Amino acid sequence: MDPICHTLVGACLAQSGLKRRARLGTAALVVAANAPDVDIVAGFLGRSLELRRGITHGVPALLIWPFVIAGVLWLIGRARGGEPARFRPLAGLAAIGVLTHPALDYLNTYGMRWLMPLVDRWFYGDTLFIIDPWVWLALAAGVLLVRRRERRVLPDPSRPARIALAAVAVYIGAMMTSTLMARRDLARMAGPDARVMVAPRPVDPLTKSVVVARGDWYLVGSYRFGRSPAARIEDSVPVGLDQETIAAVAAAPGGPAFLHWARFPVGRRTQLGDSTRYLVYDRRYSSWEGGWASFEVTLPNGR
Repeated sequence: MDPICHTLVGACLAQSGLKRRARLGTAALVVAANAPDVDIVAGFLGRSLELRRGITHGVPALLIWPFVIAGVLWLIGRARGGEPARFRPLAGLAAIGVLTHPALDYLNTYGMRWLMPLVDRWFYGDTLFIIDPWVWLALAAGVLLVRRRERRVLPDPSRPARIALAAVAVYIGAMMTSTLMARRDLARMAGPDARVMVAPRPVDPLTKSVVVARGDWYLVGSYRFGRSPAARIEDSVPVGLDQETIAAVAAAPGGPAFLHWARFPVGRRTQLGDSTRYLVYDRRYSSWEGGWASFEVTLPNGR
């Protein structure tokens, strides 16, 4: 999910009453909810697909992050003076916050590598669009209403945050259930050898994007709950990923990471005079031969 969502989750957890468990409790939850995204620096190093949602998000890192965050906050608390922050409660809150991060990232179609660095395998929840305004709205309302109740010294001021978190959990459960229902329906129609992705769309929770891999073709369309027929195939795309294209991309810097990440790769080979352009794009995201979810390399003929 996006950083705003992760931050709101940490803040809403804090406002639900957890912040009272330790001095700097809010900071522990908010920082921990964002900590695994420190791997964003991989983008500046040109290694985004190789490192993103990997080592810093995997189970081994999740066991280490709470102690790192609690240690840093404990030192900050000591430097600021006053009542000392207790390490153990801070570590407990940081553990809660940091676990929310990969759990939410898993819910996207982009994927999450839970087992890194031990096993480099992508897992997909296909439940929430990476920016979900309904999740934003519920969590932000919970945080703001708690602050309002605190200012007015109302009883049980944390109640709105708990309701917001429960509402988001129910929403995620409903979205996950609808994805599984649509996937099962499409799998029956497409046959046992087909590979199916049912993906969320922005804003509209009742409509899903669909990609079906069957043989040498991808069938692309939508699935709409409450409409008959629910599934609509709107386009068909030849896979076109031959061994020459795979070999050319795999030999280029960053190419192996892209091929490993691409879930529905489409290959295109184009002659350009004395050279050949090899292009691979992921039909999970791109509907054209290019864009951010693509990889291209041009080589002289005869290489």
